[in-house]
Amino acid sequence: MDAVESQEEDLARIVVGTLDDAARAAYARAFDERRDTTGGLGDMDSCLREAQLYEVQVGGVTIARYALKQVDRARGTEVFIVAAAGHAPGFDLVQSIEPVIAAQCAEVDSIVINTRRRGLVKKLSKQGWTLDAFVMRKKIHV
Repeated sequence: MDAVESQEEDLARIVVGTLDDAARAAYARAFDERRDTTGGLGDMDSCLREAQLYEVQVGGVTIARYALKQVDRARGTEVFIVAAAGHAPGFDLVQSIEPVIAAQCAEVDSIVINTRRRGLVKKLSKQGWTLDAFVMRKKIHV
């Protein structure tokens, strides 16, 4: 999964990201109580461990970040979008960045994302994604 870079300064560039203080602050939103998909068992550090981090920059300013983790399975390879965060007023980041992520992952069999956000499900469905499973959880030790 390579970073995709543009030669035009006014266009978005995808660059390899780092987990600095600014990135931690941005990714923290993806792990808040409303968005958590681990039932409270996971945290940002464990989720981002071994993930490849990317930044979306426009004019040298980071407007979004995402983290990808590859999983090799017996019959193919999946890439999980384990975290994504960003904000650009008047700009649909999902619609714009998803094709870039798909291009980065062109050699794998599928891309996967776990989300609690119905709006994200709706947006991704319009871009060819399908609902593949339901997750049920029973807490034993509360």
